[in-house]
Amino acid sequence: MLDFPNYMLYSNNMAKRNNVKKKKTRKKIPQVAILLESSHGISRGMMRGILEYVRVYGPWALDMIAGGANDQRMPDIKEWKGNGIIARIPNSESAEDIIQAKLPTILIDPFNRYLDESHPLAKCPRVQCNSEAVSLMAVNHLISQGFTNFGYVGDPNGFNWSRWRQQAFIKQLAERNFTCDVYEMPDIDDILNWSSEKRAMCCWLKKLPKPIAIFAANDSRGRQVLNACLSADIAVPYEIAVLGVNNDVLICETSLPPLSSIAVNMEQAGYLAAEMLDKLMHSGKLQEPHVRYEPENIIHRASSQRLQVNDRLVIKALEFIRINSGLNIRVSDVAIQVGVSERWLEKRFAQELGRSAVKEIHRVRAKTIYNLVTKTELSFAKIAERSGFTNSNHLSVLVRKTFDETMSNARKTYRVKS
Repeated sequence: MLDFPNYMLYSNNMAKRNNVKKKKTRKKIPQVAILLESSHGISRGMMRGILEYVRVYGPWALDMIAGGANDQRMPDIKEWKGNGIIARIPNSESAEDIIQAKLPTILIDPFNRYLDESHPLAKCPRVQCNSEAVSLMAVNHLISQGFTNFGYVGDPNGFNWSRWRQQAFIKQLAERNFTCDVYEMPDIDDILNWSSEKRAMCCWLKKLPKPIAIFAANDSRGRQVLNACLSADIAVPYEIAVLGVNNDVLICETSLPPLSSIAVNMEQAGYLAAEMLDKLMHSGKLQEPHVRYEPENIIHRASSQRLQVNDRLVIKALEFIRINSGLNIRVSDVAIQVGVSERWLEKRFAQELGRSAVKEIHRVRAKTIYNLVTKTELSFAKIAERSGFTNSNHLSVLVRKTFDETMSNARKTYRVKS
């Protein structure tokens, strides 16, 4: 058996000989407060990034509270023996508690008041979204879709990241000789009262040149733009296309139509914040106190799909077909809705799209059925019933003919990819 002191000396000599960098040992597990609202998809992504870092370089004892911004608060300093804090500063009370704690702190996307040199938290290291890169991705995508008219809708609170995205979007468009219409918040008592604001946004949207692409500061704002378009009887994406930011799936997938969005690297933000805090807790200093996390890609959904359709009658017909895509509608139903004969409707479709109305109905219906097959757990018999088929055999023939695969294989393949 090796004598323990001699064994340690042997290990240290081997580490030096092999040029192995020894990790500093901890005397205790760090106690870290995480102030991120779990009600937001972007904050949950940041939490995943923090946990990814902790799994490798931890352990940490994390103090976290589920809920929204108003639910977030610091642990009781008298009882909690903390070592560090990661926060998006959800409210002014938490900001005061962070100041009082006097602990190593990393801020994520802090508001302007916390960046002011006179504010005590302005000295804290921070992780911020690269708003210029986000806007550039939006510009390149929307121009590639063939749009020449553009608009921007910012956050009603006027947060700095919303202003930075607006400024970058306008500048980057100007460099390509395009202009941008900016939505100005109406003079209302409660800026967060969407019911009061929607009427003003509807008026603004109606006056815009069509077709136009709207870049929204985030997904919540993008959803409100889609809501206003629906109220103003503006067809999306034929007259107005909408692109949001953050790819909050709960918001994007439940919008009507589903909202296209720029996915930002939320996990990267959390990981960077945890890495910075770890260094700060150990050495008390950072080489780079201000770092940025980046956009990843654009998740394409129906709200920004560019369709070269100028005929208003065809646009109305396409909207009706999309809304009723899960039903067994006929050309006669569409013709009645837009107020023309079936023959005239077919002629306008052929002129504008190069295909018949009946083919468009079948195409959209087949796509909806395919989504039900691949993205839900509904039985094939239930899908057939909901889609207007007498039995699943008829449905199976349609799927095989249209997509060149069986329903079972389609569902299995989608699950493997997911």
